[in-house]
Amino acid sequence: MPRSTAKVTDYETLVGDLRDLRAFALAADLRSLTGSARTSGESKATVSRRITRLESSLGVALLRRSTRGIEVTDEGAAYRLRVGEVLELLGDANAAAVHGGRATPSGQLRVTAAPGYASGLAPVFASFTAQYPQVVLVVNVSSRFVDLEAEHFDVALRATGKLADSSLVAVRLNGSQPEGSVVAAPSYLAAHLPPRRPQDLANHRFLALAESGGPFLLPFTRRGTGETLHVTVPVALAGSDLGFLKEMALQGAGITVLPRINVQRELDDGRLVHLLPSYAWPQVSLFVIHRGGPFVPPKVRVFVEHLRKSLLQK
Repeated sequence: MPRSTAKVTDYETLVGDLRDLRAFALAADLRSLTGSARTSGESKATVSRRITRLESSLGVALLRRSTRGIEVTDEGAAYRLRVGEVLELLGDANAAAVHGGRATPSGQLRVTAAPGYASGLAPVFASFTAQYPQVVLVVNVSSRFVDLEAEHFDVALRATGKLADSSLVAVRLNGSQPEGSVVAAPSYLAAHLPPRRPQDLANHRFLALAESGGPFLLPFTRRGTGETLHVTVPVALAGSDLGFLKEMALQGAGITVLPRINVQRELDDGRLVHLLPSYAWPQVSLFVIHRGGPFVPPKVRVFVEHLRKSLLQK
């Protein structure tokens, strides 16, 4: 479809009917014009006209139609993300105007978290979805740094000692310091003498969160005294995924250090054993981060509050 030659300002609204946006969003999500029509209560022909009108006003093909259904173009996928934010903000504003503080949080909530923390927070996520069934929780589990603005995420969960300056809002989840715990399976300890001090780890099979199998530096703080020490240990196995390292530890492959939040259930049921309890892995703080501005969507506000209250109880 040729691009429009109309001269407009960068922020001019080209869409004359919000129902056109909703028709497109539904068709993109359902990959079906029929599904969009059924959900909106309109005819398929009306939905098709709405999307054609929207594409014409933008000068961009958003959907690609074929005998097998419809596909979302790259431009359409990017537009869908932005349109979703607009429609949800409008819905939240309307609900707040009508119901005030009683507006029910709804819509998709896109969250990004590192693998270990995502699995460790699964019970908190589950209780949130039970309490707010109209919010669709979409969790992206990734060890890479995700740009909330560029990739259109609502919330990020990050564990760090210090956050860089940013325009984003960061809420420290008090009581949730995910210190690392040295752990091993009973089967491994049955065949190897448990370490009594950090230096003893050099004589064990160590499972490292690392990209290579070179020597691994372990920092420790002695509880009660604040004494710090660093121990370098040879690596028996290296991996970049916390979940993989935990599974290897459960199989008795060696000793590893994992965030306490990631292994608490296994420690409670005895499948893993906490070693060197007199020493602590340096603590970092767990932050929930979201975009700022004068209006925080209800879905984000209640999610942040739910995390804060749930982790305070731990």
